[in-house]
Amino acid sequence: MIYTFSFVLFLSSWIPYSQGSLVAPSIDTSGQNATSVKAANETASSGLHRQGWTSQPSGRGTLDIIWACCFTMFLCSWSTLCINVPAPGDSSFKIFRRKLYLSALALLGPEFIFQIALSQWESACKSVKDFEASGIKGWTMTHAFYADMGGYVLKPRDWCQFPINAGQLHYLVTKGYISPPSLDVSIIRDRNKVDGMLRIITVWQTLWFIITTAERAAQDLAITTFELTTAGFIVCSFATTICWYHKPADIQVSEVIETDVTIEQILLEAEGHPGRPFSRTPLDFITRKEWAWSLYWSNWTNILRKMRIVIFLSGRPVNRFQNTVVPEPSKLGYAMFLLLSAIYSAIFICGWNYSFPTPAEQTLWRVSTVAVFCCVPLFWAVGSFAFSFWPSIASSHKSSSTMESGAIMVPTSAHSSFWLSVKSRASRIANRIRNNSRERDPELTVPLKAILPIYVLGVVYCHARAYIFLEDFIELRSLPASAYATVDWTNIFPHF
Repeated sequence: MIYTFSFVLFLSSWIPYSQGSLVAPSIDTSGQNATSVKAANETASSGLHRQGWTSQPSGRGTLDIIWACCFTMFLCSWSTLCINVPAPGDSSFKIFRRKLYLSALALLGPEFIFQIALSQWESACKSVKDFEASGIKGWTMTHAFYADMGGYVLKPRDWCQFPINAGQLHYLVTKGYISPPSLDVSIIRDRNKVDGMLRIITVWQTLWFIITTAERAAQDLAITTFELTTAGFIVCSFATTICWYHKPADIQVSEVIETDVTIEQILLEAEGHPGRPFSRTPLDFITRKEWAWSLYWSNWTNILRKMRIVIFLSGRPVNRFQNTVVPEPSKLGYAMFLLLSAIYSAIFICGWNYSFPTPAEQTLWRVSTVAVFCCVPLFWAVGSFAFSFWPSIASSHKSSSTMESGAIMVPTSAHSSFWLSVKSRASRIANRIRNNSRERDPELTVPLKAILPIYVLGVVYCHARAYIFLEDFIELRSLPASAYATVDWTNIFPHF
């Protein structure tokens, strides 16, 4: 519905600006900075001078805005990503396609890429502490990241080889099944294929964009919503880069660890529940810990699989780790994620009083930005209620109810039997919704109290983000005149 309404707005509002010539009258750049303060603070209702498509020769043009934003966002997404080690035999096209998919995900939800990076950073920190506590020297953050991205592959005597993460590697070493890995950090760095020149270009472009945008705000020149979106993207990309500072990028070679110990022996000597069906590898019992976001993700991918849209791994054991695997963050990590999400969403709200081409677009922008700002905390609130707060209440209520005794009345009438049948069928449907995995893995059960609100919030969030992206482009058909005024650098760098 929101897409249809926005498209109608786009068509109805573009026509007045496109009659005759697509190029608006040029701006008098010699005096534009002197009058930009007054022009930027006016509204459309008070007669604000607006321009349609503007060519570059007369100053900053429409293509300049589009190019600066798109180029900056592409550089930040592409150069920031550190994808996991591919499976043996994966083609260059497959690897490129995975990175392209993750880059698209970063463009749509950069705060969620930050969550992946932050959780992986916390996992790497924990791994370094575990190895150090076990007296194993030389294990660095780079080693931990390399392991968690599938850099170490175990080849047991009775099984095919499969990747192991840092926690599983630590378990095997401390149990004496394998020797501590001797791979030097310098070798990992040599395998690192980070494009240094691309990152230098990214840093330069990002700094230039930030300085230019900040100076436009200081000189009261209009800033477009597209530039706001890019600024928010830069914030998330910068935080992601910090978390992935020690993570190697584009490594395509794994370190194979051979052992004479069998998987059967490891499972027999293990504690806990090693005999349960595994999800990725037979060593899942060591480090597997499902949490709210991983359960939501699994439920969603299973829905896609039932629609015959398979975009993720399905074989077992896996031959590589998915790039979207998110370890459970700590409470501090979750707080950091919520803080960055709030900062990211608040950047959109900075456009609250922008002069939009139509009042309807301004209203839709305000509603969408508030929705984006509220959805992430609500995701967290729903998960906390469904997975922590409600189970504790239900457990205490169940324990108190067992103290009471009473006879259970068994209905015998046909009317009661009918409702029992309806209730039984509804219960089976609810169970299928809670757990839609192929093997009905009990670890992948999602409470209805969580899954239903989460899908509603997901729809709201996706529509709000879609409108923000759509408005970034359709706003360009009619911008305040000062949006095309160039920054007067003489205010910063005086000339003599």
